[in-house]
Amino acid sequence: MKIKKEHLEYIQSAINKVLDANPSIVADYESGNFVRSDSVKDLQRRFCFDLHYMAGLTPWVCKEIYSYANDDHLYTALRRACPKVTRRYTSNY
Repeated sequence: MKIKKEHLEYIQSAINKVLDANPSIVADYESGNFVRSDSVKDLQRRFCFDLHYMAGLTPWVCKEIYSYANDDHLYTALRRACPKVTRRYTSNY
């Protein structure tokens, strides 16, 4: 993984705060209880990047991560930091 260890720890900490504040978020995503759930192709990717946004990481990522990595590297780090979700609803895809 290209993301630095200290950056992964920062991401993990920010994601954990969102998860602690929203205990039902995993169940909500698995059941499709979120905006535009019917058009999601990759639920895990959507979940990870939504948590990234909810954690307010966008400005920090732009400054710290994008200086040496891209979205694919960021997604690898987010997959490590976020719980795994399983689609339990039907969608248009």
